[in-house]
Amino acid sequence: MNRFWTRFISPILETTAPRRIMEVGADFGWNTRHLLAYCRQTGSRLHVVDPAPRPELTEVLAAYGEEYVYLPHKSLDAIPMAPPADVVLLDGDHNWHTVHSELHLLFAHAAKAAAPPPLVLMHDVAWPYARRDMYYDPESLGADQRHAYAYRGLEPGSSELIEGGMNSMLANASVEGGRKNGVLTGVEDFVSEIATPLKFHVLPFFNGLGILVPAERATPELDAVIASFTQPASLLQTVEALEEAHMRARVEVAQSHARLTRRTDALVRARQILIERAERISSLEAELAEVGRTRSLAEPAVK
Repeated sequence: MNRFWTRFISPILETTAPRRIMEVGADFGWNTRHLLAYCRQTGSRLHVVDPAPRPELTEVLAAYGEEYVYLPHKSLDAIPMAPPADVVLLDGDHNWHTVHSELHLLFAHAAKAAAPPPLVLMHDVAWPYARRDMYYDPESLGADQRHAYAYRGLEPGSSELIEGGMNSMLANASVEGGRKNGVLTGVEDFVSEIATPLKFHVLPFFNGLGILVPAERATPELDAVIASFTQPASLLQTVEALEEAHMRARVEVAQSHARLTRRTDALVRARQILIERAERISSLEAELAEVGRTRSLAEPAVK
């Protein structure tokens, strides 16, 4: 989600001026770093929710103090522990059950406290997890809360999981599409179920950013900011960022190919050396056997 910070998330925060922010799913802390800097500048408070913090996140948090509260719990347990947030960034478990439940819980938590419902920013509302569930911990969900899944990868344009595809180390739903499957489906179902008037916007790049704006949070200024995201100037910046990401990916592929080529060449050389040494050993063994046979014939017979 940090790729959306400069052009999209930061302007939303500057316009809405939230006092309480919640981040669900901090991962390496890349976006957390931006949020904490914002909180230090504005005097806001961030609640960071992540049940499995990486060392990099711990290092980010160590540079701050009163700006944040860390909740080492899964989102559905953590949300009721914090005061209702003005803005929530959802980037946790990317599946229908979790996202759908998070949204209902966030809005119910705000209603119970007589607070306005939060403005919610959600990652992964585009491919690959818009219409396909992914589970970080599939066995923690009930059988009726998950689809059949496999640790196989994803490929654009293919609904079938493949060996060696994208995110093959994760538990991906075996089937794409259908009921209760995927992040975008979870958001759409939530919007259709709740009585609160909402506007839902989708930016379909960098795996997708969803912007859910309750009527109580909407202002002409915020509407103008969100409308600017699809104007030519903003789209040009987005294209430039996508092109940079594409080129970086090509560089990484080229570097990986070069490393693989060097390792392959080294293996070929090592194999050739082993073959040559095996042939030399075989030759020496044959010479040794011949020496032994010759000595045996030269020795006089013992009577």
